[in-house]
Amino acid sequence: MGSIGIFNSTSNVILTVLSLILLFGACIYASVGTKLGRGVWLLFWGLAVEFVAVAISWQTMRLYSQGAPIEGWVFVELFFNLISMILLAMAASQILVNNIPDMPVISIFGAVGLIAIIYFIFISPDGYMVANMRQIFPITGFAYISVSFLSQIHQKHHGGFIFAGLVTTSVAVILALKMFGVEYFVSVAWYIPIVVYLLLSIALVMMKGDFYAKKWAESQLEIEKYNRRIEEIIKSSPFPIIISRLSDDRIILANTNAVKLFGIRQEELERYRLKDFFADSENRRLLNERLEQEREVQDFEVLVKTPSGDTPFWLLTSANIIDYNYDVALYAAFQDITSRKNREVLLKNQAIRDPLTSLFNRRYFEDEVYKRILASKAERQPYSVLMIDADHFKNVNDTYGHKTGDKVLIELASTCERALRDVDIVARYGGEEFVIYLAGVNAKKAKTVADRLRETISEIVVHSDEGDEVRFTVSIGISSFEVSDNIDTLIKTADEALYKAKENGRNRVEVFNKEELEAFDNKETQERIKNEVNNRHPIFDKEENEEISLLDGIEAKHIQSENPKIEDDSVLIGVDAEDLK
Repeated sequence: MGSIGIFNSTSNVILTVLSLILLFGACIYASVGTKLGRGVWLLFWGLAVEFVAVAISWQTMRLYSQGAPIEGWVFVELFFNLISMILLAMAASQILVNNIPDMPVISIFGAVGLIAIIYFIFISPDGYMVANMRQIFPITGFAYISVSFLSQIHQKHHGGFIFAGLVTTSVAVILALKMFGVEYFVSVAWYIPIVVYLLLSIALVMMKGDFYAKKWAESQLEIEKYNRRIEEIIKSSPFPIIISRLSDDRIILANTNAVKLFGIRQEELERYRLKDFFADSENRRLLNERLEQEREVQDFEVLVKTPSGDTPFWLLTSANIIDYNYDVALYAAFQDITSRKNREVLLKNQAIRDPLTSLFNRRYFEDEVYKRILASKAERQPYSVLMIDADHFKNVNDTYGHKTGDKVLIELASTCERALRDVDIVARYGGEEFVIYLAGVNAKKAKTVADRLRETISEIVVHSDEGDEVRFTVSIGISSFEVSDNIDTLIKTADEALYKAKENGRNRVEVFNKEELEAFDNKETQERIKNEVNNRHPIFDKEENEEISLLDGIEAKHIQSENPKIEDDSVLIGVDAEDLK
């Protein structure tokens, strides 16, 4: 490629060596992290060996002018030119698709070249053929490499390859013109290596850029394929699935099942955020916390709503954070579990509710009041317990039948529940007995409440199946925090006061006082000893005497009363809220 004119000036040599060093650096840059490594380095070493061959040619000419024998020097020069051609051909083989020409072809050309060198130097010396081989070897090498570079034109990212192909093609053309004796290129050929090295350095940098551009395009294609696969999975999924952007919570994809579930239109997806469908903000906060900690949530229950609906419903969701469409997104799949939750609520109500009156049952009352008492003690708040029993209830059942008796119990329960505050608890304790917990109410105010309640109940009219009017009264016993902070003791003392009301004529209210506690304890002890002797607990006697209802197990349908329920700080009809403070 070069001319011995390079070595006629020290500055020419320095410039050429510097440009070759620059090419070396470009080779390092282009080979790191790419598939160009071997081909690039074969190209560099081919050019470097060719430069050495030019230096040997300059030394040969200098010795020839001095009359010294040069056959050995000419052999070395041509041998280096042959090696340069082979290296360039191998570089071309690495760059070309399918590695063509391959090593057997290159080996054949190398062997033929070596035989020609030996023959025309030592066996049949021919100066004309030697001069031609000085040009043929570089021309062949650059022709190989230029074809390999230009073969990449079909690639999407080929700027660096095409530029390198044009440079090496130009070199091959210049060398061919020089071979045919065009004087202009013969006289100025010394600077050609500098220009070629610089232009190839630029081409290698461009190739590195092409490589990264290709990798980027491939990664984008993979992302698009990944997104298409996700979309296909989502569309074909039998479960409602939504993908929302994590940065702003905007919905960016939803399948047909999700659109139907949430009552939205496919073309209006981006109008909505996922949080718009949460009916419970605390529920959504817990889900987000789980996602932040684990990046994946399985079988998480969420309460949701539709934009046009007021009734919330339950969904079971599994969600995880994914990369989608060049963004971080939340992938969420849903399953409607509203019917299951309704069954759970029903089972829970069955466990804590009385089936006839729908009031809380005895077990729930005792557990909940135990907690309420602890809270009231901590806050130093009063409380009272009322035990209510329908007077002569057996006569109602015997006279009008159990069905009418059930109506009496249902109306009694409904009246108590409507008359009390939400913070109070009403429960059916057993048979015709009901128990009430009054929060923040002492014994004195509880008696006022109980009297108003008793009067209200005495005005209730229930009709039998035959149309007869049935009226009834209740007796009420009261115990309060002044007596005890034990739920069992409170219920027993309230029950004691209730039986005192029965003994004193019924349809009245009696309060168990703290002064009666010692006598009650002695009575309890005597009864316990007596029951231990008989090996029978009195509670079993009470249970045996419970009325059997024909409507037990059937959900109560409360008979509406004209008396409205008192909310918030009011307790019963006729009782001022101020009395309860």
